[in-house]
Amino acid sequence: MKKVKKRSLNIGVSQCLLPLCITLLRSVTVGSEKGVRLLFRYIVAILLLVVGVGQEAHAQYVITKETARCLTKQDSLLSDNFGQKVDGQLRSSYRADTVSLIDKYFRRGMSRKGILMIPKGKRPAPETYLKRRYIRRHLKNFKAGASCIVSKELLERYHGDSIGKADNSQFIMMKSEMDSVLMRSHGDLSRIEHELGIPAGAWKHRVLVRIDIPKPKKLKLRMPSGNEIGANVLWLPGGLLPTGYKEAVIDRIPKGRYKASLIEIIK
Repeated sequence: MKKVKKRSLNIGVSQCLLPLCITLLRSVTVGSEKGVRLLFRYIVAILLLVVGVGQEAHAQYVITKETARCLTKQDSLLSDNFGQKVDGQLRSSYRADTVSLIDKYFRRGMSRKGILMIPKGKRPAPETYLKRRYIRRHLKNFKAGASCIVSKELLERYHGDSIGKADNSQFIMMKSEMDSVLMRSHGDLSRIEHELGIPAGAWKHRVLVRIDIPKPKKLKLRMPSGNEIGANVLWLPGGLLPTGYKEAVIDRIPKGRYKASLIEIIK
């Protein structure tokens, strides 16, 4: 990091200002109100100048290429440490603090723990235990688009006519958050599985396809109930993944309502 040399502004204050003060005193006549005011102004100006004089002028630091390389290396290290352990090995790394923030939006007498104790297939509708205000705000997050990941095999099985489960449901997440997950995972499948709440190894040896849905609201956008076929043991009530990302459910996605792109898996 380069640093501009410091320059000192040391000046002989007494030598420069003393003659000026004597001249001003001689010019002020006794009883002259105007002269007194003028003298007062000059004294204030002199005091301000004295305070400023003699202070060192500090130059700004200039960022060099070495600094930029250092910052890039730090960013890379942060990304490499992102989700190194997966699923059961790193349950503690899940954003429990983020998930717990929604506890205040449960209706009185209801809780996440209570909903999870109900077997899949018998869980109540989210509207019965979540406040409407929270559900409404949650679903607004998907206004800018949604995304999901499916296997290429599954997509080609039905010639891409529709994407989703047999119960007419498909889990989705915000498009912007999918961008973040794929960018930070650097093509590491285990990291992608971990961040999306997919059991470790579930997508191993599969070619994955990203599906982007520009207008999920037109496909009956709703809060997950946990009764969907796609809901696994990591599902949590409230529309959040274990890692804190927002999720929702839509109907099966018909052809023409989505954009598909291959995901490059490096390891």
